[in-house]
Amino acid sequence: MRIVRNIGHVKRRKRSARFGALFGFLFLVGTFPLVFVWGKNSNLVAISYVFLFVGFILFNMGMQQMGKWSNTPRHPRNDLALDAKLQPFSDKYVLIHYARLGKRVIEHLMIHPGGVLVITAKDYPGKVIVRGNRWRRQGLGLSRLFGLSGPQLGQPGIETEQAVNTLEQTLRDAQQEVDVAAVVVFTNDLVDLDLEEPAYPTISLESLPGFIRSLEVDPSLRLNDRDTLTELLARGEELERQEFRRTRRPVKVKRRAA
Repeated sequence: MRIVRNIGHVKRRKRSARFGALFGFLFLVGTFPLVFVWGKNSNLVAISYVFLFVGFILFNMGMQQMGKWSNTPRHPRNDLALDAKLQPFSDKYVLIHYARLGKRVIEHLMIHPGGVLVITAKDYPGKVIVRGNRWRRQGLGLSRLFGLSGPQLGQPGIETEQAVNTLEQTLRDAQQEVDVAAVVVFTNDLVDLDLEEPAYPTISLESLPGFIRSLEVDPSLRLNDRDTLTELLARGEELERQEFRRTRRPVKVKRRAA
C-alpha cells in the first residue's frame, strides 16, 4: 500500500494545541492575583470570572487537541492506526492523510480499484448512539464535564458529508468521473456502537479491511487513472510519502534426483 501524508498539517496542529493549552493555563493562573490580591474591586472580580471561563475552555481544547495529534505506542494517532491496520493491502491502494482540497482538509482518503473512499476516523471511547444522521454519546453530565480534555465525538455525519461534498467538487473541477464512498471508523477498542440505519456505514477499525475489500471494483479505473487521482488529491504543505510492500513466504522447490 502507498501512503501520502500531509505532515505539515500535523506539525501545525501540534503547535496550535500546545499554544492553546499554554494560554489556557496562563489565563487560569491569572485569575488568582485578580481574586486574592485585588479582590476588593468588584470590576476585577468580574474580569477574573472571564479569565477563568476563557482559560478553562482554552486549556481543555488544547489538551484535547494534544491528545489527538500526539502518538504513543498505547495511543497511536488516527492516521498511524489506519496505516497499521491497512498495511497488508497492495500498491493498488493509496491512503492519503490530511489532503488540503481548497480551503478544507479531508483527514483520510483511500484510492482503491473502485474509486475513492472518504474515511472519517474517531478515537472516542464509550457508547455512541446513531439514529440516521443524528449522533450522540451516552454519559452523565459530570462525566462529560471531566471528559472535555479527552477525545470528542463531534458530528461524524456532518463531517463526512462535508468531506464528500468537497471531494466531489474537486473531482468535478478536474473532470474526473469516479465513484465516491464514505465510512465512519472508530479506532478506539472501548467504543460501544448502537446503530440504527446510519447515514454512512459506521464500523470499528477491525472491520475496516473487510469493508474495503467489499467495495465494488471498477474495471475502467486503471493504474494510470489511480496515479492521476493520487496527484490530484495528494495536496498539502509538506507531503511525506511511504510505501508498504507485502512480503511473500519462501516457497520450497523439490528437485528430482539426477
